Amino acid sequence: MSRHFSLMQTFSALLVVFLTTSCGNYAVRRGMPVVRENLAEQARQNLGYDARRSYDALYLESVRQRERGRFDAQYDLLTAALEINPQASEALFDLARLELSFGGYSDSAHVRRGDSLLQRAVALEPGNRYYKEMLGELMAERGDLVRAIDIYESLVRDYGGTEPLLTLVGLYEERTDYDGAIRALDRLQTQEGRTEAYSLEKFKIYIQKGDTEHAYAEIEALCAEFPLDLRYRVLLGDLYREYGQREMALAIYRDVLTMEPENSLAQQSLLSYYRETGEDSLYRATVDDVILNPATQHAARINTMYTYITESSQHFPEDSTHIRQLFRTALQMPQEDRGLAELRVGYSKLLSEPEDSLSAALKRVLEIEPDYGRARLELLQILGRHNDDSAAIDLCREGQLYEPTQVVYYYYEGISHYRLDNKKTALEALQRGVPHITSETYPELASDLFCTMGDLLHDLGRNTEAYAAYDSSLVYNPENILCLNNYAYFLSLDARDLDKAADMARRAVQTEPQNPTYLDTYAWVLFVQRHYEQAKIYIDETLKYISPEDNNAGLYEHAGDIYYKCGERAQAVEYWRQALELTTDAKRKAILKKKIRYKKYYAR
Repeated sequence: MSRHFSLMQTFSALLVVFLTTSCGNYAVRRGMPVVRENLAEQARQNLGYDARRSYDALYLESVRQRERGRFDAQYDLLTAALEINPQASEALFDLARLELSFGGYSDSAHVRRGDSLLQRAVALEPGNRYYKEMLGELMAERGDLVRAIDIYESLVRDYGGTEPLLTLVGLYEERTDYDGAIRALDRLQTQEGRTEAYSLEKFKIYIQKGDTEHAYAEIEALCAEFPLDLRYRVLLGDLYREYGQREMALAIYRDVLTMEPENSLAQQSLLSYYRETGEDSLYRATVDDVILNPATQHAARINTMYTYITESSQHFPEDSTHIRQLFRTALQMPQEDRGLAELRVGYSKLLSEPEDSLSAALKRVLEIEPDYGRARLELLQILGRHNDDSAAIDLCREGQLYEPTQVVYYYYEGISHYRLDNKKTALEALQRGVPHITSETYPELASDLFCTMGDLLHDLGRNTEAYAAYDSSLVYNPENILCLNNYAYFLSLDARDLDKAADMARRAVQTEPQNPTYLDTYAWVLFVQRHYEQAKIYIDETLKYISPEDNNAGLYEHAGDIYYKCGERAQAVEYWRQALELTTDAKRKAILKKKIRYKKYYAR
């Protein structure tokens, strides 16, 4: 890192304050330029007419080449121009910049030549402020602080202005010439008036000098100049506290709060004081004052609550009830944004509160910022886990209003309607989401949406459309196991594309070899293909992984059908009996009774 860069970092805060708060007209303040002897112009006048024309043509062409980015050509043209007029300051300056750019900041011939050319340009045209500023900047980068300070002092003397004074403050500080920095700041205050930024900088410099008397006097002068702005009194207290004079700080905070009891800055500073001194009860009471103070800035309220939560988790775990109450009260106040409500969501997660508490916190976030999709999706997941499908549908409809292209809301609405057995409404919701699927949509989400559409279409007897939906699902995610399974099973029921069905069912089983649903599908596809012995292997595997409490009537009926075709009729009848005990479907009951009575397989 160059020294110049460090210098700019040292004084960047002051520069930002100047640029954002200065309201004067710079062109007026800098004063009239100083008239100095222009040796470059004298040299030009000494040239003959033809020489001047030749020089001008070369120099102007160099400018044109520079604008085109052809710096090698510019370099050659400037060199030729200087052969005609070696004292042309503008050509020397442009060539200096080129040499310095070629050499970077390393100690090289380019750098030395660039330095020399730039100094010659300044000497020939000492009244050119731009040349002198660049030389001053270059000296600062080189670490030649004495020369840089001389140049900037001359710029201030000749032109005035705030920027060179700001730079001077930084140069003096880098040289540890604190008196010089103070003098530069005094001139800034004379020119710009007393400001918080300048007073604070002088305070820091005085502290570095070890001159605490003048350090605090500077801030006290700021307070005296702006007696109605209690912010500066609080600032003085903060500085006393920062440098170990806590009793002085406490006295100032109390004085401010006597004059203005709801001064949120003083309350926050007092809060920090109590935290540092370990006065827990006063700390808690002040937390309440800050958070519940309507005058407290929103960001400060959030920061105070966050700090209190952090402190309580380490030192006051019993304060959780108090924190919850604080949140309840504070969140009833007008909110600028979702920040505090989102902090409440985070606190709920930190404490692993029941999901109804987390849901309430998320709902408050959405009340404050209804278009905040992240909170809505998180709440949607909670509703899904609790099978609150009606609430999920309402939430999805709201989401579609605020984020109409967000496919997930159409998907979850469709799923929720499906679980409520509103199949046509579910299908309509999914179909509304299809036009919003783009290359930016998560492929897994698009695949699941089309898979669910396929299931619904099949349930509604629209098999051709169902198979088209399954095909679309597998385009987005070829490994969608649920789609592979369902697609394969329904193809087997229609006795069509059985090789394709077998391949899909096999892939599902390979992915989840202990899933009884997938095993049963593969067994049934093999059965329809008349590969009975293979089907028996997979139906036996299926029965290993089923639970007695689940409704597995269909699996037992399949087992009976497969065993019948394998010639094991007694076992087939036994499986049919088990299926009959479990099924609640009247049509299936009639078919199973017929199979058991006649001990014979009947096709579905």
